[in-house]
Amino acid sequence: FIQAATEQIWYYLQASRGNAFVLFTSYSMLKTCYASLESRLKEARFHPLKQGDGDRIFLLNRFKTTDRSVLFGTDSFWEGVDVAGEALRCVILVKLPFKVPSEPIIQARSEAIQAAGGDPFMEYSLPQAIVKFKQGFGRLIRKHSDRGCIICLDNRITTKRYGKLFLNSLPNCEQVFASGKEICEKMTEFYRKTHFLTKI
Repeated sequence: FIQAATEQIWYYLQASRGNAFVLFTSYSMLKTCYASLESRLKEARFHPLKQGDGDRIFLLNRFKTTDRSVLFGTDSFWEGVDVAGEALRCVILVKLPFKVPSEPIIQARSEAIQAAGGDPFMEYSLPQAIVKFKQGFGRLIRKHSDRGCIICLDNRITTKRYGKLFLNSLPNCEQVFASGKEICEKMTEFYRKTHFLTKI
């Protein structure tokens, strides 16, 4: 998955010309993807930034003030981060943000729900993931003049029955389900057509 995702990320970053967040649910996956793309990004005049190479405020300030930046982040960048305008025009969500079931707190809550006769996935894991997904989505559009594309690389959003719950949680917007090549073409067309918004 990570090899295929890395190649898709590379194409989408070229379509948006950077100014993008790439959000992961796993730091190990982030490091693998970053290591694979770092040299390519720099050669193409992008400015890659990785969570862990500085505190969050430093990384955000560098991102906001450097055109063609790409910030690779995990949990803390899914929420509470405000980057308005052209500084951020693309957000790539690599995986649906389900918590790791083996985490002690998650495991304890799941066991308690199960002991009470409930369904830990439907009653706890899924609602938590949907809230996080909406928060990740919300990093992009902060005011009416913002524009951008949000990409989800996790095919569970279309192959699993619960995928519709994620999609239904989003505000009204165009949704495209297509191959990577078609999405890149759509993105290129979108950024070209909405360029006027940069002058508002």
